[in-house]
Amino acid sequence: MAADSAARCPWDELPAHLQERILSRLPLTALVPVAAVSRALRRLLRSPAFHALLSQHRLDAFFLLSPRLAFHPLSRRLLQVPPSPPLDPSCPPLISSASPSFLVTADSLLRLPALPDRSYLIAVVVPPSPSSSSRDYTLVAVTTNGAAVRSYSLDSADPSPRWVPGAELPLPFAILGNAAVASDRARLFVLGRGPDALLVLDLETRKWAAPPVVMPHGLTTAHLFVLDDRLFLVGGVERLGVLERVVVWQLDNDEAVGWVEVAAMPPEVFDELVAGRHGSFWHFQAADRMGTLCLYNALDGRLVMFDAVDCVWTMMPRVSGLGAGESQMWFGHVLEPGVGLLLGQRSPCS
Repeated sequence: MAADSAARCPWDELPAHLQERILSRLPLTALVPVAAVSRALRRLLRSPAFHALLSQHRLDAFFLLSPRLAFHPLSRRLLQVPPSPPLDPSCPPLISSASPSFLVTADSLLRLPALPDRSYLIAVVVPPSPSSSSRDYTLVAVTTNGAAVRSYSLDSADPSPRWVPGAELPLPFAILGNAAVASDRARLFVLGRGPDALLVLDLETRKWAAPPVVMPHGLTTAHLFVLDDRLFLVGGVERLGVLERVVVWQLDNDEAVGWVEVAAMPPEVFDELVAGRHGSFWHFQAADRMGTLCLYNALDGRLVMFDAVDCVWTMMPRVSGLGAGESQMWFGHVLEPGVGLLLGQRSPCS
């Protein structure tokens, strides 16, 4: 039946706007070989009208392991990072945006006012439109002085950018973990560590909130991520100092219910991730992009992918030839391809 349908409706007889709609649903990295099929397809893929339909795709991602090597979820392979624009090995990213891609380095901060005293960056929020040529963004920094948390924000679109202080959260934390940008781009979900807590920063009012959500017991190496307006938490669960399993939780809409376990790493995948270090190894790094989550044991080069959309765990081939120090600096940062790929410009980032 499929062959009969194809015969009755050949691709070339479809109106151009339907061809554009169909192709715009594919990952950008999957469209590159399509451009080589015919001149007509190449013209379509390079037209401004088609580019206006493109949106960020969850499989368009390069999870950086170094300035030269990245994990690509679409092909499930380790790939060389395209050479243009080059990534400077001496200047690793300090922070990156959730989507679209934007990397902030120490060099880029030199063009901005100095960070407030004893503060550190936790997020960079970029407008969601990938077709925009603007590089506007908002940086968020925090200080944790043992008695309170204060945030500072800087809007790059301001003619005279400056760090604007927000309200204090009068609760003590040793440090703040990763920040996940809400789908509305108006809030940050932030992990409080020492003690563990979920914090929320309103980017409009610059006010903090600490919802009464009980964090999972024995939580270690935790990471927050957002998918389809839902907040998730992945982390290790340890008992008596030993990492026993890795779990994914979702925050229930009823805060009284709190975190609900939705997935657990299979034992055979867990054994590979920790590389047999059950008694001593307890730390892994995490990075996410649109429901694709990667966990990385940089000491042993073990990489695990979790597809939160289909709830599938995948163990990737062991990464060799990378220094643990280098990959620890670069992992956690994700690049996405821009339309330059369709124009013949080999660039992974937007």
